[in-house]
Amino acid sequence: MQRKQLRAQTDRLKFNGHDLSAFVSCKVNRPIMPPVDATFESVSGRDGEVFKSAHFGGYDLPVDVWLRSDDRRDAAEVRHALAQMLYATEPAPLYLPDDPTRYLLAIVSGDTDLGEITDNSPSTTITFHVGDPFYYGRHRRMDVSAGTFAINAGGNRPTHLKITAKPASSAAWYVQNVDTGEQVRISSGVTSSSTVRVDMAQEHATVNNNLAAVTLDSDFFTVERRTRLHLSSGTAVLEWWERWL
Repeated sequence: MQRKQLRAQTDRLKFNGHDLSAFVSCKVNRPIMPPVDATFESVSGRDGEVFKSAHFGGYDLPVDVWLRSDDRRDAAEVRHALAQMLYATEPAPLYLPDDPTRYLLAIVSGDTDLGEITDNSPSTTITFHVGDPFYYGRHRRMDVSAGTFAINAGGNRPTHLKITAKPASSAAWYVQNVDTGEQVRISSGVTSSSTVRVDMAQEHATVNNNLAAVTLDSDFFTVERRTRLHLSSGTAVLEWWERWL
């Protein structure tokens, strides 16, 4: 199969570890930001409405594609190759052409007509559904010791930590967001040979790979920009992904 040379670096589209631009050129039709779901309610005896809440929603992201070949007989080969690249059983990283250092978590949604790919017109549209409205940037890692310290989360949206800790005593282990007072505290005692893992996104903790209960006043928290944390004892490795709007 003879393919045209890539037009430009900004033409690259990568999904779930596959470079689709090896087979097709693309045009991404995406919004400036995710849709905002704002809710209001009417109040009896008053004009207008009262604001209740607002949050970002999921959305569909259509991508128009062109075959990178002058020979339309290549279309069958492209269909099979793209089908293998596009199929995923759960949302996967999607890198868009104009933002190659950050990705969305997306999955192909609805019908995908790969039967009429041509080189001169956007005859086929692949639709990705983006449920998580934020972009993910660099993977960050930080080694810390007991006491109070600060981290720079990066990005411009809150993100969740994964913590792997080695306590130094048998006292109840905890990590606290000093700025908000939120904390995660293991209910049972630990030893210096224990390994504590906390996943803030999944809201669970383990000790030596066994599910561990946390205290009633525990609250799995996020971090944003510069955040001060306190580690009760021992050492820990913090990991997270930058998140961007």
